[in-house]
Amino acid sequence: MAHEIRMPQLSDSMEEGKLIGWKVKAGEEVKTGDVIAEVESDKAIMEVQSFKSGVVSELLVEEGSEVPVGTVIARIDTENSEQVAVSNEKVGTVIENEAEKPHQNEYKTTHSQSSIFNPQSAKGAASPKAKAVASRYGLDIEKLQASGKLPTPAHEDDVEAVIKKRYFTPKAWRLLQTYHLSADLFRLDKKQREADIWEYIKKYNIPLPKPLSANRKAVIATVTQAAAKPVYHLYDSIDVTLLYQYESKTYTVTVWLLKLFSEAMMRHEAFRTTLKDDTMQVWPHASISLAMADGEALFMPVLKAIDTLSLEETAQALQVLKTKVKEKKLSAEEMQGSTFGLSNLGMTGIERFDAMVNGSDCGIAAIGSPKDGTIAVTLTLDHRMVNGFQAAEFMQTLKALAEDETFFKGAI
Repeated sequence: MAHEIRMPQLSDSMEEGKLIGWKVKAGEEVKTGDVIAEVESDKAIMEVQSFKSGVVSELLVEEGSEVPVGTVIARIDTENSEQVAVSNEKVGTVIENEAEKPHQNEYKTTHSQSSIFNPQSAKGAASPKAKAVASRYGLDIEKLQASGKLPTPAHEDDVEAVIKKRYFTPKAWRLLQTYHLSADLFRLDKKQREADIWEYIKKYNIPLPKPLSANRKAVIATVTQAAAKPVYHLYDSIDVTLLYQYESKTYTVTVWLLKLFSEAMMRHEAFRTTLKDDTMQVWPHASISLAMADGEALFMPVLKAIDTLSLEETAQALQVLKTKVKEKKLSAEEMQGSTFGLSNLGMTGIERFDAMVNGSDCGIAAIGSPKDGTIAVTLTLDHRMVNGFQAAEFMQTLKALAEDETFFKGAI
């Protein structure tokens, strides 16, 4: 009789597999455990083994071809061929105790990556999905229900619970789920441990799939939108001698920068402008979105109408936002209403960098670390709202304010 070898499902997301190469030829004799092919999934390249002894009668898929999961790729003629059992010693089977051993007739065969069973052949009271999973792993639903190991009727989760308990330690199963790996990837002729799963992950260089957080999704949406804007850059620097003289524990560099930029924005309405449909909206106050990080999360809360706030009120508003960022309590309202942004990486030692425009803002200033009494300022500006000459005038105002001691004394 012919034993069919089908394209295995090597991960939950795998729909097709690519036949990398055959390790046998038609007419060649194979034994149980022999590698007959290499298959590439969406996650790794795996060896496909034969779990029947016999003679290769047909190789049905050409090397390099991609075929759907479940497609018959080869047939082995097992007639008049004595099946060779793979001993526990040969495959390194480890079973913790007798209670964990598969009972005879409840498990039709040892599951392998090269065997896919027909769900319609599964018997017992179970849902179609449960029968499909049981068939794939060679579980006899009828026998398991008779012995009380499966409920009647059985569902997919019930069958997976049997597989989980029988063939994986709790830690191994958790690791399997964390990496979104299918149990199909492992030979179920022994109980898989955490070390076995790690060995597979390292051998095939499997990445850890980390779901996107709500914040990361928002950042992706924002920078994708920003990348589509017609922006340009203006590179300059400002003298910070006075700024550092007036810096204190209460009035930090960031507080002074907010006041400097808000004052410059009030003198240049282009920096208080946003676009809406076919109109330019010029806002009466200087509201700035400020880049803040909490671990890997990035936020752009807005300090509104800074031009109406005293230096002390600006420092207090900044502290409130910092606390809310840390506690992840920012409201949607606190993330809206800006026309210009500020990103300060000076404390990291970075001398100059570019920043991406936030939301509907007309631009953003990237602030570097001090060097020789100056700090680098890189303006990224939306050319639809701010042209190069306007940007140059804005920088001239900003530089003049930074060197004007009356500005600092007046702010205090």
